[in-house]
Amino acid sequence: MPGWIKVKKYSTFTALPYGGNPAWVVLAPEEMTDQEMLTLASDLNPASDTAFVFPETTAEADISLRFFSGKNEINFSSHAAIATYFALSGEGLLALKDPETMVKQRTKTGINSVELRVEGEKIKRATITLAKPTYLDLDVNTAMVSKFLGISAEDISATGLPMDVISTGFFDLVIPLRSLKDMRNIKPNFSLMDSYCVRLGISGVIVFCLQKFDVESTAFMRHFAPSIGINENPISGLAAGTLGCYLLKHKLVDDTNFSRMIIEQGHLQQKQGKVYVHIEMTRGQIYRVKIGGNAVLTFTGYIITP
Repeated sequence: MPGWIKVKKYSTFTALPYGGNPAWVVLAPEEMTDQEMLTLASDLNPASDTAFVFPETTAEADISLRFFSGKNEINFSSHAAIATYFALSGEGLLALKDPETMVKQRTKTGINSVELRVEGEKIKRATITLAKPTYLDLDVNTAMVSKFLGISAEDISATGLPMDVISTGFFDLVIPLRSLKDMRNIKPNFSLMDSYCVRLGISGVIVFCLQKFDVESTAFMRHFAPSIGINENPISGLAAGTLGCYLLKHKLVDDTNFSRMIIEQGHLQQKQGKVYVHIEMTRGQIYRVKIGGNAVLTFTGYIITP
């Protein structure tokens, strides 16, 4: 029997309404079928991700989340997860304590930790623990990369830095460029990029430069993922975490006095935002990666179930 359920929409990884990456959050009842969730997600947010929040039935976690794109269920969505915790403010589903509340969330990727910065029972920032980085040693063809990015091979090799394939949740090819001008000059061929990513068995492509819009930031990034239905992601927390691991691996940030990085994204799409990347190391090895950000409410209301 159809019924009304509460939904909220947020702009994530930003303090600007309609900046960053949009995500819908559905405060779901205890039971919804996969087809009902897919139907709602494809209607609410066909170009991005929707989170469904369910009560957790075990003592292992505090909350259970499922994520759907407009086409299918996905294991995890960092921006939809960030949106979820802001959506839970004032809903009485989590006991919030100033100045910090620790939460364990269950997703398709398992159970992981979330740190919530709380002021007056309102969430000010959510920080999510990702998987430790995994590296793949793949033969990356520079000529093919230059072709699907629409730039020259010299633009890619001019930095003197290597391309890498790294995952903190999904494998991405990380490509360094010299400047914001080079980043603007990218004219992607998404069909070629899709074919190349499928052939390599990776999810997407991260392109970055160390020139940035905000002096306090560490790097500027663009993220392309046509193989999973997203030509260009306005902001990706997972990709920012992956880029942070690349920057440390290649000593582009000083790991002797390291606290966090700020990764910019979305400026070329008028969707500017930033991801706070925290990486913890011991004896030169990364043992924990966390990404954090803000979210701004742009809609709240009710929708009828399919």
